[in-house]
Amino acid sequence: MEIVDVLEKSMKNKKIRVITIKGAGKCFCTGDDLKKMGPNGVQFAPLEDGSQLPHQRMVRLIRQIQKPVIALLYGYCLGAGFDLALACDFRIAADNLEIGDHRASRAICVMSGGSWFLPRIVGFAKATEIILTGKHLSAEEAYDIGLITKYFPENEFEEKSKEFIQKIAQMPTKCLGYNKTMLNYSLRNDLFPSLKNEFKLYCKNIATKDFGEGMKSFQENRKPKFIGK
Repeated sequence: MEIVDVLEKSMKNKKIRVITIKGAGKCFCTGDDLKKMGPNGVQFAPLEDGSQLPHQRMVRLIRQIQKPVIALLYGYCLGAGFDLALACDFRIAADNLEIGDHRASRAICVMSGGSWFLPRIVGFAKATEIILTGKHLSAEEAYDIGLITKYFPENEFEEKSKEFIQKIAQMPTKCLGYNKTMLNYSLRNDLFPSLKNEFKLYCKNIATKDFGEGMKSFQENRKPKFIGK
C-alpha cells in the first residue's frame, strides 16, 4: 500500500515525467514473504476500486498512469515481483538477472496480472511454459523472447539505466501517456473502436505545448526541447 500511495502521488505530480521502480537491496524482488504468510496464506479484503488485493491495485495504477513506468531489474525478479515488472512499460535489466515465476512449484497461483501480461508480451506458449513449470530465465533468455527491453553488464547497469531513464524523461510526456492509453485500449477492443479512440487522443495531443515544439523544431531543423506539457 506504500507503493500504491507513491504511485497515486506520482500520477498527480506534473513535474514527474517518468517513474522508476527498483529493489532496495541486492535484487529487484523475490516475491511475497512466504514464511510470514503462514500455512494458510494471507487473506485480503477487496479494495474500493474492485481490486481483490493491494498487489492488484498497484498493477492497475501502473497501467492507468499516463507516464512511462520503468522497472530496473537485477538479481531475482520472482513471484509478485515478476507480476509488478510485467505491468511496467519498460523492463531494463542487469546481466545478473534471474526472472520468472516459481509459485507453481509451491502450489501458489498467479494473483496480480501475470496470466494477463505474460502471454501478451512473450506469446501464449512461452507464457504457459514459464507459469506452469516455475521456470526461471537469465537476462539473455528473457531478452531473446522479448520479456525485457534491454540488459547491460552488472558493472554498467546503473550508468546505462540512468541514460535510458533520462532519454525517456526528455521525451514528450503527454504524448507518451496518450500512446500508452491507446495501447491499453487496443488490448480489449477491436480495430474500429481503437481507431476512434486514437483520433480522440490524437486531438487532445495536438493541444499540448510539446506538439507545437515538435512541429516547430522539425521546421527549424533542430532537436526538440520538450517540457512534458
